[in-house]
Amino acid sequence: MTAFRLGMPTLIELADLDANVALCRDLGLAFVELNMNLPQFCPESLPAERLCELRDETGVDFTLHLPEELDLGAFNRHIREGHLACLTAAVAWAGDAGIPVVNLHLNMGVYFTLPDRRVWLYEKHQDVFLANLEASLREVLEVACGCDVIVCIENGGGDFGFGFIREAVERMLALDEARIGLTWDLGHDASSGFAAKPVFEKHTDRIRHMHLHDCDGTRSHQVLFTGEVDVPSALALARRLDVGVVIETKTPEALKESVSRLAERGRL
Repeated sequence: MTAFRLGMPTLIELADLDANVALCRDLGLAFVELNMNLPQFCPESLPAERLCELRDETGVDFTLHLPEELDLGAFNRHIREGHLACLTAAVAWAGDAGIPVVNLHLNMGVYFTLPDRRVWLYEKHQDVFLANLEASLREVLEVACGCDVIVCIENGGGDFGFGFIREAVERMLALDEARIGLTWDLGHDASSGFAAKPVFEKHTDRIRHMHLHDCDGTRSHQVLFTGEVDVPSALALARRLDVGVVIETKTPEALKESVSRLAERGRL
């Protein structure tokens, strides 16, 4: 499921998977992005067979959002290997469940606060960080290539504005053209003054997924057409690239209002 369709995120106010799928169907959306930060959507809690059955019963597809704390570049080997094991298991599970896209945030690590500035440790020791990240991704790719899953690097609030993260993105994209792509989060990009936009404009052909929500300056995940995001242009790009779009508002009410506004403007 990489073709242009609209989906929704996991909503914390809904009780379970069935409730999320029911709302997705009610709104005429195509897929739910499962969020592994929630315990009920960890692979050990949700058999892949259940998702396959639910897809067959309802026609609703799924994508996956990995835990934000995953850190494939960690200096500590034990931490790095633990996070890598989590990611490879999630990718294998996604393959079994027929989930084609998993979204990964790059962890910026920690920083030391000096009197006049912050010093990011991954920036100071960039060679070690990048080497660790690349070695980890090669192991992930061995799993992804065997189960038809694309790992998409997603921008956060301002991470793509840092040189060491941009270099990490470049290194990751160079590893595998077919299995590593990009997820452009338009709302988070707007909240950072569109710091990520140059990266996505440079690598438009690698965009495989999008997250769409509005931003009114500092607050993201707002109802569509209420902030700074050019929603029509974003949807036009998604159609041209033929990629899925998550309407990433965080409450059922905001999601319903966003879908209503899209329908009113003939964007569904």
